[in-house]
Amino acid sequence: MSNRRLTATAAASLAVGFALLPSQAFAAGPAQPTVPPAAEAPTLTGAEPVAPKTFTSPADKSYPVQRQAVAPRAAAAPPATGKTIYAVTASACTTDTGTGAQATPFCSLQHAVDAAAPGDTIQVSGSIEGGNPARSQEAVTIRTSGLTITGGDNFPQVSAWGTLAGKPALTLDGVSDVTISHLELSSASAPSAVAVKGSTRITFDSDHFQANYGNGIAIDGASSAVKVTRTHVYPIYPGTSNKAVTVDAGAHDVTLAGNLLASSGIAATGVQGLTVTGNTIQRGCLPAVAVDGASTAVSIQNNLLVESADAAACDSGAPAVTVSAGSVAGTTSDYNDFYSAAANGAGPYRWADTGYPTLAAFQAAQAQGAHDTVEAVAPQAVGNGRDYGVAYALQPGSTAIGAANPNAPGALTTDYFGNGPMTDRGAVKFQSTNPGFAMALTAKNTSAYGIALTVDVTTKPIGQDLYVNWGDGTTDVVNFAGDKPVTSTLNHRYQKLGGYTVTVTDSEHSGNSLRNTVNVATLGSQYTAYGPKRLLDTREGTGAAKVPAYGTARVKIAGNGGIPADVTAVVLNVTVTNPETPGHITVHPDGGPRPTTSNINYEAGQTVPNLVTVPVGEGGYVDLYNNGGPADLIADITGYFTQSNASGYTPVGPTRLVDTRYGTGAPSRQVGAYGVLPVQIANAAPGLPSAGVTAVALNVTITNPGADGHLTVYPGGQSPPNASNLNFTAGQTVANAVIVPVGADGRIQVYNAAGAPSDVIVDVVGYYGAGSGAAFMPVTPERLVDTRDSSTWSSGQLAGWHYLPLHMTTRSDIPAFVFNLTVTKTGDAGHLSVAPDPNTWEAYQKGYAQPAASPSVSTLNWNRGDTVPNLAQATPGNGIVDIFNESGGPLDLLVDIFGYYQNG
Repeated sequence: MSNRRLTATAAASLAVGFALLPSQAFAAGPAQPTVPPAAEAPTLTGAEPVAPKTFTSPADKSYPVQRQAVAPRAAAAPPATGKTIYAVTASACTTDTGTGAQATPFCSLQHAVDAAAPGDTIQVSGSIEGGNPARSQEAVTIRTSGLTITGGDNFPQVSAWGTLAGKPALTLDGVSDVTISHLELSSASAPSAVAVKGSTRITFDSDHFQANYGNGIAIDGASSAVKVTRTHVYPIYPGTSNKAVTVDAGAHDVTLAGNLLASSGIAATGVQGLTVTGNTIQRGCLPAVAVDGASTAVSIQNNLLVESADAAACDSGAPAVTVSAGSVAGTTSDYNDFYSAAANGAGPYRWADTGYPTLAAFQAAQAQGAHDTVEAVAPQAVGNGRDYGVAYALQPGSTAIGAANPNAPGALTTDYFGNGPMTDRGAVKFQSTNPGFAMALTAKNTSAYGIALTVDVTTKPIGQDLYVNWGDGTTDVVNFAGDKPVTSTLNHRYQKLGGYTVTVTDSEHSGNSLRNTVNVATLGSQYTAYGPKRLLDTREGTGAAKVPAYGTARVKIAGNGGIPADVTAVVLNVTVTNPETPGHITVHPDGGPRPTTSNINYEAGQTVPNLVTVPVGEGGYVDLYNNGGPADLIADITGYFTQSNASGYTPVGPTRLVDTRYGTGAPSRQVGAYGVLPVQIANAAPGLPSAGVTAVALNVTITNPGADGHLTVYPGGQSPPNASNLNFTAGQTVANAVIVPVGADGRIQVYNAAGAPSDVIVDVVGYYGAGSGAAFMPVTPERLVDTRDSSTWSSGQLAGWHYLPLHMTTRSDIPAFVFNLTVTKTGDAGHLSVAPDPNTWEAYQKGYAQPAASPSVSTLNWNRGDTVPNLAQATPGNGIVDIFNESGGPLDLLVDIFGYYQNG
């Protein structure tokens, strides 16, 4: 026996993550096998899977975080009903089947709003589609008072784009006592992203407003008691008509505090009571605050007003604050900080239609601005989060630090990010304790469902709390005393395949809070039943002509006949017929190297089928290479895999479902010429459920056929398709693996396309079901066992009535392997059986393993001298797969691995 350890290679020369150890063959009788010592396969915790992907978000993508809690509802709000309604933003949602419960949320905010009553809370969360945050494409109108609408930390997005362009993303129409927090609202070519019409006691806190060619938020003249706090507003393509906030004549009691306003400003006309306190406004050629008409009770204090443009390049060259003659008597402006990035920036004030080029000139002429300052140190932009477009970070030496008026109307006790106490001008508190605070994220696949996340934090040595939201409703917390840098790696296993946004928040104990996100995707694939459908038949010119010697037939998979473009692997039944010389067929991904393994071995003139599971290559193609003389090839698809939650694999048995020779599962008679045999699948054997089976993995054998023909296996309740699963000649016994969709009646059907009766045997090895089961992980095909090769195998042929215990893995999360088995130089007619081993590998090593019992099923059948292949989805028992030679003569055995299944 050879104890050489073979490790299956993977794409990009990465280890597959489990060890493969061929072993000696043992007799299937009752005698105790003698097993020489063998090295144990290693424990593979943390081993890399096939072709792992890496997902990154660098440190410059990290950004400070808003930590302010949702603002409380006004005391005058209607009595609460106590009901919480749940909604999820999802751009893919077209038909809403949600109920508003947490388990079945509405798929749009409008549906939730329509279902709400006064006093209700609407909890909105974002969804992830293809690894990217989704945005709900809708224009929402609220006509119910007394609502609280809040998003999560990831700020669910509602966007009025595309066909909704021209409409606000959110309109409050004639309502009162409504609070909106932690939402991102955006519009295209609309007057504003958010519109407040005829409404009172409205609070926006910790939101984001984005408008393409429009205002951020518009408050009409019939509205009152409107508060906008700690909100980021970003009008894209601002101009003289595009502002962050507009307030129409007649409105009263409007408070704008602690906001970041980008590339724009505030415009109010004839307002009765306007408080503009503690905002950071980065304007571009526009006034930061413009008060027109006859406004009263206006306070403009504690603001950081940043001019980012050269006034000479602006059409208006407007000062930072303009107050009309009709409004100056009712306006107070003080404790503001001015900064201009250009040497010839516009002056700070235009007061009663008179412009003042310097702050000193304004202070000398007016009884205002006594505590105003001109900023000597530029604020800096920080991070790339949702707060883009505003240079808000105060720098050491800034005159805005500690200079706010604590008694200013509307002054907040905490800043935009929730840090306090707030004593600085502008929206963001100066942070001197941890300069350069940044966080980078790197994630990598570790298994079909697993991700390893590495967090690299640049920080001073300060105690910190790291919160990791994995995007699936679970969170991990890591506490550490920071140093520079800090690296922490966390492992996570998702329950469902798909894309997720991982959000990491680092809250250090001096008050800074930082966040970064990275989009990840699981690596495993699940199965979707399809067909059977013929994709290739060179006899008829379907897909290609007859394949020449050493030629290749390319078969289009992705995008063909409704197969999705992101298909990762495909299940094909491949048949070679009319070969002119002996040879073999190798099926592999297009564009990649051709493996040294084979899928079908044939002799001249033979017709040989075999099931193949193969990754899809470049351009969505797979290649069928003919290593022999000219031959016809047929390929029928029965299903495909994608890296999304579909149908997972669950092994069962193996168990015999049907044997017409003995009346097992069917009448004790042959299937008639061109007859159909129905086979019950649902609840037909231990492990097969009564419902939820989308496809079943079988081994189908025909024996005693009276004429040449083929079998077609297809879903119950349908007509036989133009496809075949195994071809035979009169008197031949042939087996082939079959994966077939299960009909709505819980059955499959076997069609005998021959002019004479035949016996049929059906063995089940597993099934695919929605919402559960293991994911498929393909590997680069590799030959594990070749008893003909004396350089790697010293035990010679597998003797008659002996079995080979093949030790595959020490992992418990791998329920099945995908092999191609080939027998050749067969000394007697017989069959091969594959089953899980009941012993531990330690028992074999120490010599007390009990001989495994051969199962009453077959995987492939042969006559003396035949060369026969077949695919086997083999279940390991204690990590060991037994392969039985159920014949009286020796044979050579070839075992090639093509993949494995892994549980979540």
